[in-house]
Order: sequence, then C-alpha cells, then structure tokens
Amino acid sequence: MQTDRDGRISLRVGHRSARLSTLLQTTGNTCAVYITACNPKSRITPLAENQAAMAGLYEQLSRQSLFIYRGESIDPSGKWPAEESFLALGIDLLVAKSIGRKFGQNAIVWMDSAAIPRLVLLR
Repeated sequence: MQTDRDGRISLRVGHRSARLSTLLQTTGNTCAVYITACNPKSRITPLAENQAAMAGLYEQLSRQSLFIYRGESIDPSGKWPAEESFLALGIDLLVAKSIGRKFGQNAIVWMDSAAIPRLVLLR
C-alpha cells in the first residue's frame, strides 16, 4: 500500500491496503467498490459523455453509501487515459456488480474487510 503525503490511498489489485483497512474500520464498513463510469465497454468516449456518466454514477452510489471518495485510475503503462473513479464504502459485491453493469463497465475493483482489492470481471 502506498499513501501519498496528502493522505491519498493507492490501491493495487491483490495487495492489501492498510490505509483502506483503517478507513473501513473507522467508518464501520466491511466492504468497498472502486468504480468508474468512464469509457464504457473500453471505448474511448468524449469528455462530456464521461462527465455525465460520472454524475449518474455518483447519484447511484450516493443511494447506497454515505462514504464516497473521488479517485483517478491510472494505467501504469500509460497506454490508457486516466479515468475519474469513485471509492464507495459499504457496497456489497452483488450491488457493486449491478452498478458496474448498468454503466457499461467490463470490470470493477471490489474489496471486503481484508482490504485486498480484487478485479471482478463483469462480462
């Protein structure tokens, strides 16, 4: 787990995040989803469409969670553009998968109380 000096959480699939674990515990949650609505079906989409989709995603997540944090997904290889994302606490796997499918995503990142991000394919 990496935490920037400003307190940001860096999530890596398959690697436990102590900072996320602490966040889950202090908020009384046992799970979380990291999700985007950008570029559905892995097709580059115009900025305005991505922004509208992200607004819809935030609205959907806010019905399920009191704890939503903005994030940015960055491809370490630099081949895919950075995507605005949300970390939403307290959303169980079935609901998270449903939301991901609703927004045309191929995958989401989901974590249980062990705070180990795992990639969940939706196709």
